[in-house]
Amino acid sequence: MSNPWTLGVVGAGVMAEVMIDGILDQGLLQPQDIIASDHNPTRLAHVAARHAIRTATDNRKTAQAADVLLLAVKPQNLAEVLQELRGRIPASATVLSIVAGASMRALRTGLAHEHVVRCMPNLPCRVRRGMTVWTARGDRADHERTRTLLGVMGQELYVEHEAQVDQATAVNGTGPAIVAEFVKAMVEAAAYIGEPREVAHETVLATLIGTAEMIRSAGRDGTHVAELIDAVTSPGGTTSRALQVMKQGRFSAVVTEAIDAAHSRTLELGQRLEADLARGVQDG
Repeated sequence: MSNPWTLGVVGAGVMAEVMIDGILDQGLLQPQDIIASDHNPTRLAHVAARHAIRTATDNRKTAQAADVLLLAVKPQNLAEVLQELRGRIPASATVLSIVAGASMRALRTGLAHEHVVRCMPNLPCRVRRGMTVWTARGDRADHERTRTLLGVMGQELYVEHEAQVDQATAVNGTGPAIVAEFVKAMVEAAAYIGEPREVAHETVLATLIGTAEMIRSAGRDGTHVAELIDAVTSPGGTTSRALQVMKQGRFSAVVTEAIDAAHSRTLELGQRLEADLARGVQDG
């Protein structure tokens, strides 16, 4: 990436700030190279004070100044923002969208702009351990710049098919909340049998992190996660008893239904956005 260039940020929420923080921390840009806008003046004041970046109250000013424009607004506000920015983005600029459900077709049509990258980061990006799944069409320079930007938040994974970004929204986007709910349930269960809550908190997290690393390591050797479960499950033992209760409670089915519901909601958000854009075109 050649300097100088400018990052524009429309919607200065948590995920946008995570990216700003990583970019500045790794020295990819200087504060004066970043301009952010948000309709919430309190939020805008916060990012300006914390990161010393430039700010604007007009999204159009941010778009016009950007070589790379990050769209980080709420899905229900996106149609209005797209109409606001339509025709205002420099032709050479790349747009990165992290808006759930917003298809590349909707983004390109709404913005009247071709260079669009669709991304789905997740909450662990806040601690630089995130996973961002993304897709794009265009030249390789766009891809390399995107990899560098997304890499400040953790891992990034390019996928060929846009449907995989919708799936990732349900899996890695929603996944941290599902995992956190499981951790909460484990801690509560430990407290139920009498383990001190502070001990439970540490042991549950250590077990989760250690097991995830073990599964990842084994997967590199072609070992399926089911084999690891079998290895720790003795007939008539404690693990066998626990797993039987989980099966009776439809644990796997509930997780599947939760992911499926998140995926369906992602598609609904995309359909609603396209309908809003169509109405906007008709009204215009």
